[in-house]
Amino acid sequence: MENNIQEKNLNFFTRIINSVEGIKHYKYILKETAGKAIIYLLLLSLILGVVASIRTSIIANTEISKLIDVYNNDLPNFELKNGELNVEGNMPMVLSEDRDYYVVIDTTNNTDPKVLDSYDRGMLILKDRIIEKRDAAPIQTIDFKSLQGITINKSVINNYLPLTKLIVPFIYIVNILGYFLGGLLSALFLALVALIINAIFRTDLKYGEIYRIAIYALTTPMIIDVFFKIFNIQYFSYYSWLYHIIAFAYICFSLNKLKISKYTNEITY
Repeated sequence: MENNIQEKNLNFFTRIINSVEGIKHYKYILKETAGKAIIYLLLLSLILGVVASIRTSIIANTEISKLIDVYNNDLPNFELKNGELNVEGNMPMVLSEDRDYYVVIDTTNNTDPKVLDSYDRGMLILKDRIIEKRDAAPIQTIDFKSLQGITINKSVINNYLPLTKLIVPFIYIVNILGYFLGGLLSALFLALVALIINAIFRTDLKYGEIYRIAIYALTTPMIIDVFFKIFNIQYFSYYSWLYHIIAFAYICFSLNKLKISKYTNEITY
């Protein structure tokens, strides 16, 4: 009998298991406050957000380390002072001949900007300006005169490069907030739609009660989403619809059980 469920048995991990198995504790959910359901979603988002971020954060940290190594080992010494750029080495200096993005430095200003015409995207760095081409967008020019009074060199930038690794904690924060805020909004939407099923089944639940059930119904699709991120599986078309359909199925399951219990006062799983 579910009426015998005690709160002490409904710890956080028990709630996760019960939610995945079919929201077995929905009767208790109806008796708790919305705050407890939201705290559950917050804790779930915290755990899943951290797990989902591990792969991306490792990749980001590795790529940033590679970038710093390339900067220190391959990029020539340079100094931008009084609006003029000076670079050590023979000019012109081609940094990338990739067809996707061509990069060349020529502080003698002898290279014609038309060199970029053969590429979809590219950058020409001259003594007094940078000329950048991006696909069909208008060519952009950055004049170094706007940087008068500022001195920038390889050593100065190298001091700040390690700070780029601060992006790694933000990956965790973004994923955690994404699951939490996304869960709150999804539950609002699902609860509204579930009002129709509530009327059909005549379970007579209030919107707030359905909303609490909707929060727990998101457990399985959220876990599935984490697997997508861990194994770097590409999201397919209509993925968002499937995500919410799974959650909605859990809500319907709970409402159906409530309908049965309304007449039998006993539910067998």
